[in-house]
Amino acid sequence: MPKVGILRLVASRARNHYRENFLRLERKLFHDKSDQGGGFFDAYPRFYETSIIGARNRLNKRYRALIEPNEDIIRDKSVLDIASHDGRWSFAAYKAGSRYVLGIEARHHLVQHSQDNMRMYGVPEGKVEFVLGDVFEKLDQLEPGRFDTVFCLGFFYHTMHHMLLLNKIGHLRPSHIILDTCIDLDPDSFVAVQLERVAHESAGAVPDSGDPERILVGSPTRSALELMLASAGYPSIKYFDWHRAGIRRWDNLIEYHRGLRVSLVAVRKPA
Repeated sequence: MPKVGILRLVASRARNHYRENFLRLERKLFHDKSDQGGGFFDAYPRFYETSIIGARNRLNKRYRALIEPNEDIIRDKSVLDIASHDGRWSFAAYKAGSRYVLGIEARHHLVQHSQDNMRMYGVPEGKVEFVLGDVFEKLDQLEPGRFDTVFCLGFFYHTMHHMLLLNKIGHLRPSHIILDTCIDLDPDSFVAVQLERVAHESAGAVPDSGDPERILVGSPTRSALELMLASAGYPSIKYFDWHRAGIRRWDNLIEYHRGLRVSLVAVRKPA
């Protein structure tokens, strides 16, 4: 067999071996029988139904990453929940002992679901509230010093206005930002840009261009994200380590496993 043919055969076998090992690993990640335990949202199963984004394992594992380690900056604090969806994280903040929570959401039906969920689970009136509208406009209507902690969970990569968002948050002077976002892993990139259809609940909701169906969004690299946070006055960052969290089953969490999505807390620079 010619040398070129041998090299191609070796390369093909190597690719197949890698693919088989990767698929074997993926099957284990998705079906590890040792990780069948419940989680926070199992006690509040409406949140599995009031949004199309409600996979059980995903919600419960994200609770462990976003709420449990951060109870000290949620308990007795006033919390702002940006892009609050069906109220899942606003409710989680309330159950973690927050003094007050305000959620901002751009989709009317999700605000309605949020309010229904709070009533269903007996949240006292005035403890958790929701406003309908564009987050950038609503942030301008809030007074500085009102909120101690800001949630930005799953919204940051659904906009191209990253610094505008962070500067508006910084103007409110919260001491902490809990942020969860997809990132781009290309070392030669700064922000990966794409068009996203707004019809889906998991997408950006308010087009800011002449296209009524799509919005321009961007996923920053980790280094770009850190530069943006520092520029907005939040230079101290602590990442949640998904790989040391005891997770054995990664259903609907594969982007965290691959490092394509990160969870962090950013702390405001002292005045």
